[in-house]
Amino acid sequence: MKSFVIKCALRLMPKRAYTSLLGTIVGSRWSARLIPWYARHFSVDVDELAKPIDEHMSLGEFFSRKLSAKARPISVGLVSPVDGVVSSMGRIDGYTLLQVKGQTYTLNEFLADDIAAERYAHGWYITLYLSPSDYHRIHAPTACTARHYRHIPGALYPVNAHGVQHIPKLFVQNERVITYFDSADGPFVMAKVGAAGVGTVIVPFGELPSRRNRTRGQVRDASCHETFAKGEEVGYFALGSTVVLLFPSSFPLRFVVESGEKVRMGHTIATVVR
Repeated sequence: MKSFVIKCALRLMPKRAYTSLLGTIVGSRWSARLIPWYARHFSVDVDELAKPIDEHMSLGEFFSRKLSAKARPISVGLVSPVDGVVSSMGRIDGYTLLQVKGQTYTLNEFLADDIAAERYAHGWYITLYLSPSDYHRIHAPTACTARHYRHIPGALYPVNAHGVQHIPKLFVQNERVITYFDSADGPFVMAKVGAAGVGTVIVPFGELPSRRNRTRGQVRDASCHETFAKGEEVGYFALGSTVVLLFPSSFPLRFVVESGEKVRMGHTIATVVR
């Protein structure tokens, strides 16, 4: 009964209206007054900030805050692109990935591209969840070049524990930005999954649709050629959400983290076996 109530509440929730209203609030100048409370409530380490806390002009700016250069040292191997929790990971079972225990989705549905799905079938994946307390900027897990990206319109269900447990194929239903990268060790995919409250996904290699026309419509594809050093910023979320990394079976990696583990950007998540 409880599960049914939660599922109904999530489906009936005015997700776009909530996201739009929240975006307006946190983007306003007066919201800067809430920053000290937010930092205390979510235990944000203000000593890591790139600039003093009182120089952030809105709560939204603080959400997507930059950190000092020394705050996130870059380790060896394949590193986490974000601060977050490993919610699921491992081998892709054919074309099937695990959202959470008892909930799965397929590469074809997630990428909306059967050719790309075939390329990554039987490969590797890792899903990283960002909470409101986390650092929200996204970085390159290895030296790489962005070759292609696509925006897939969709819903904005919450991607917290309630969302992933009670909304089947949530990652397939939600709006997402998928980027295809090349690296010295092989290609990989980074998918940024939107969520309730996440009104914006910013990438440096292209312009994404505005809030007004992101819910429906055609998949938008674009080529790009942007090279990133390992650990360099490749985008950011407003508030938190989820990042999914996909690797083909030929990518020589061995994961060194486990599901449920908390990681920070620059932390080794896999070794590269050459």
